[in-house]
Amino acid sequence: MLRKLGDRLGIIELAADPQQSSHPVKIQTRTITLDELVSIQLKNVRELAELPLQLPASFEDIFEAAGIHAPSNGWSVDRLRQFLNSDRVRTMDRAEAQRETLQMLASEKVDAAEVIKDAISRDQALDAFADFTLKKIQALKEQVEAEEKKWNEWRALKRQREQEMARAVGLLIDKPVISIEEE
Repeated sequence: MLRKLGDRLGIIELAADPQQSSHPVKIQTRTITLDELVSIQLKNVRELAELPLQLPASFEDIFEAAGIHAPSNGWSVDRLRQFLNSDRVRTMDRAEAQRETLQMLASEKVDAAEVIKDAISRDQALDAFADFTLKKIQALKEQVEAEEKKWNEWRALKRQREQEMARAVGLLIDKPVISIEEE
């Protein structure tokens, strides 16, 4: 009952041993801190976000700026996604796909924590880029609003000046010669 509850909560995962498909795979667990999982270079991501805006930004450029490279074993979250989207695995239910994935990783001696670390790093790099870019866009909007306010104030002064000139010149001639901008 504890195994089922642990599997449902996602803290214990049961899977079949690749050599004995009828017995569950023994999973070694260890504690990993979030700091150990994440190691992106936020400064470089910020600098990339501060460049002239060219959306959509390449995810690979963002990952490169964050210092994220494919793990040496070749198992990145993208490779895991490709594996899960294969015709054979895509049709499996969650439990079967999980067993198949764990068997594949075990057969290639891949630590699942490395794939998880890769996924978290990539997600945080994308989030950081989006946050930096959003702040940049908001600052640009504020700048545009400030410039628009100055422009509208100047135009109001211009209309007032034109009206004063038209009144002054109107005393000298009967024909209007000063153009007055409409509001």
